[in-house]
Amino acid sequence: MKIHQKMLARPLVQASLTLALVSLIGCGGSSGGSKPASSSSSVATSAVSSSSADASSSDTSAVVESSSSVTESSSSTPASSSAPASSSAASSNGWELVWSDEFDGTSIDTSKWSYEQNCWGGGNNEQQCYTNRPDNSFVADGVLNIVAKREDFTGPDSPEGDSSSTKTLPYTSARLRTKNIQEWTFGRFEIRAKLPFGQGTWPAIWMLPTDSPYGTWASSGEIDIMEAVNLKTVTDGGAPEAAVHGTLHYGRNWPDNVQSGAAYLLPNNANPADDFHEYAVEWEEGEIRWYVDGVHFATQRDTGWYGQYKVDGVLTDAPLGAPFDRFSRFHLLMNLAVGGNWAGNVNNKGVDESVFPQTLQVDYVRVYQCSVSPVDGKGCATIGEDATFVEGNERPIIGAVELPGPPLFVMYDDELATGLRFDSYTTAAGQISYSEVDEAGRGKVLNIVKTGTTGNVYFKVAGDPTDMRNWSTDSELIFDVKVNSKASGANLLVKIDSGWPKVSDVVVPVANNGEWKEFRITLADLIADGNSIEPGKATLASIVNTFVVDPTDAMDVSFDNIRIEGSASSGVDEFASLPSFTLYDNSLAAGLQVQSFNPAGQITASEVDEADHGKVFNVVKTGAQGNVFFNVVNAPVDLSHWSANGELVFNFKVNSKAVDTELLIKMDSGWPNVSDVKVPLPADGVWTEYRIAIADLIDNGNSNSCCPGAAALNAITNMFVMEPTGAIDIVFDNIRFVASGDYSIYDDAPNAELNIQSYNPNGLVSTSSVAETDRGNVFRVVKTAGGEGNAFFSNIAGARDISDWLNAELVFDYKISSYDTGAYLLIKMDSGWPKVSDVEITPSANTDWQEYRVRVADLINNGNHYTSQADKANPQQLLNLFVIEPQGAAMDVSFDNVRIVLE
Repeated sequence: MKIHQKMLARPLVQASLTLALVSLIGCGGSSGGSKPASSSSSVATSAVSSSSADASSSDTSAVVESSSSVTESSSSTPASSSAPASSSAASSNGWELVWSDEFDGTSIDTSKWSYEQNCWGGGNNEQQCYTNRPDNSFVADGVLNIVAKREDFTGPDSPEGDSSSTKTLPYTSARLRTKNIQEWTFGRFEIRAKLPFGQGTWPAIWMLPTDSPYGTWASSGEIDIMEAVNLKTVTDGGAPEAAVHGTLHYGRNWPDNVQSGAAYLLPNNANPADDFHEYAVEWEEGEIRWYVDGVHFATQRDTGWYGQYKVDGVLTDAPLGAPFDRFSRFHLLMNLAVGGNWAGNVNNKGVDESVFPQTLQVDYVRVYQCSVSPVDGKGCATIGEDATFVEGNERPIIGAVELPGPPLFVMYDDELATGLRFDSYTTAAGQISYSEVDEAGRGKVLNIVKTGTTGNVYFKVAGDPTDMRNWSTDSELIFDVKVNSKASGANLLVKIDSGWPKVSDVVVPVANNGEWKEFRITLADLIADGNSIEPGKATLASIVNTFVVDPTDAMDVSFDNIRIEGSASSGVDEFASLPSFTLYDNSLAAGLQVQSFNPAGQITASEVDEADHGKVFNVVKTGAQGNVFFNVVNAPVDLSHWSANGELVFNFKVNSKAVDTELLIKMDSGWPNVSDVKVPLPADGVWTEYRIAIADLIDNGNSNSCCPGAAALNAITNMFVMEPTGAIDIVFDNIRFVASGDYSIYDDAPNAELNIQSYNPNGLVSTSSVAETDRGNVFRVVKTAGGEGNAFFSNIAGARDISDWLNAELVFDYKISSYDTGAYLLIKMDSGWPKVSDVEITPSANTDWQEYRVRVADLINNGNHYTSQADKANPQQLLNLFVIEPQGAAMDVSFDNVRIVLE
């Protein structure tokens, strides 16, 4: 059962929220699941029975069916006893009972259990509120009963129930836990239980760390002893749902976590909802084993799990064995969730209201330690010869991996390229598998077999998402493909993936069965196709999975010689260039779009007219949920160039607000990687300017205690997120990034964003960089008698907006070494003739270095020396930032330390 971190603050497009949540399959209402690469099914289904990343085997799923006899009583009424009895496995192998609850009293023992009380939805979009009411949990006849009921209920909308905001949900239930009462490291954990049934039921018996040294979920780990969904539900005339699941969750903090585990079917088509069965795990250092009724059905080892967590903001490898090592203490949880991202999206989907109330019954909970070696739990293992070994996931590389660039990147030809790893998204039924097989005349080829409609196989980048903008967009993805067999109507989708739903796919035409065929598509066309399932599109700036194979139905298909061929791109256009970038001023900047996260319909945004301001951006919120944000259309984008001297600046006015409403402004790299600041709110009706260094905003990180994280400036998805915490009517204007400090135009060399050009019609103007004692290189302009023309520093990227520099100063050092009578010097800014502004400097007898300063606004307002003041440069469309034009006669002049001294 995962604790999926709180989604309410997550800026998402409302239209795509449902599928985004569905892709985060949780365990009984806990923390967000691992993410499929991209699914052809419109609803993602559970992958808890398989490894969710870096699988190297041909089929990582494990569905185990027992052929042994059931060792527990088949009676639906448990036998109760006055003293706990050890199971045969526990008593025979050295397990020593250290804690238990037999539920023999008349009430729940609060010295052993506490209640969660919230309407948070488990972070998995579940439909229940957890309460401490006897209606939802009680002890009777030696059994704990956790009851899910259909009734509207309102409660706090936070994991610990400490939020002032509330939510109303249509079901009630209970979650009991031993947190801060009793925790364990290593041992055997046995729970005898009878499970509920029906579409939308999700019982779970599981463990979470109380105070992990390895950060938050899921780098801190989670052990699912047992969970099941929708038991006895019949889907499309098939067998009634009967699987129980044992799973581990680990890796990095959500949403970059992974999971691996196995499903189990009882012998003789028995259903876990019909009788009591004993569910157990044995946890020792380096190994965890799962059991049902004494049958050992699955094993995982520390070779297949890992932890990576942040230490002082730096992602770090946890030691081998973490997070399930001797430094972590775990507590028990038992609950019955309703609906949500797993139960509500598999089998017949949704919640069948008619089956409620439903009850999870627990006969006993028993915890043992290994008497042979309590320190590491070793020496007491109960081993079954037929247990499935779940390989788990390979530890990913921290940071970027270098993949081959143009002209050729071979992803697969006899073997997978270095820097990539095989991975798959599949369901409990193991509907897709892959293997490398020998093919005559080809060597090894990649074979993919899919038996249903859900699942895909993909090549995952072994480290952080890779930037593939070094490839020209007319480069081609090329591969050979052969369909061996397929279901009628099945299509073959091939995709490139920036993280769901930012996926682009193409339907690949296939030849007759058994025939190899080459397929080609340009990267431009593939990206432009976008996501055929949900709005979204991959971006070459951030590729997570370089090649995704997703048949829409049953198919046996082989691939060979998968590659990208083409040329290098001419360069990457920088988004939001220095020194200023206006996000909103009368209109939204190109490349941005307004989106919202609005689960309760409590927030709206619009443009309104405001006296002396023109159009302003108005946000009205009537409750606690939701936000509005400026999303980068081709996200994510790299804004690292703003880290040194950049500021976020905006004007705002509160028209009205509820008491205690606060304003959070955020930058976002995808929840929970968000950084925010609480903006002080002025009196109503007063326009106020707010500014914060962008580096400081990023360093703030995510203020939501549920979900540690911080935005990454090199991967920004949403540039400006407006999230009031309560009711408010507020307007924003002149939202911008500005560079504080100095912007260098020339100091030993021109700024990398500028190049030096000249207008020199009669060849009598020369320019050079020359060395000068104590100064390094200086920029020299020599104009001989009769010369015409000038030299200028031009913006390489074209016209730029310097509106935010109007109150700054243009400052430079200059030295006039010689000049003829009548000569004078013009310094200009230029938007294209005649839109030029200039200032005149009169030479003097002083041939030493001098400093000159002029306010940018004053220079602009001077207008054109040759025409009129009306023909002044346009600060929003400035082409040439610094123009040097000696006039009237010959002159030899040098410049150094040319800069804009900013706010």
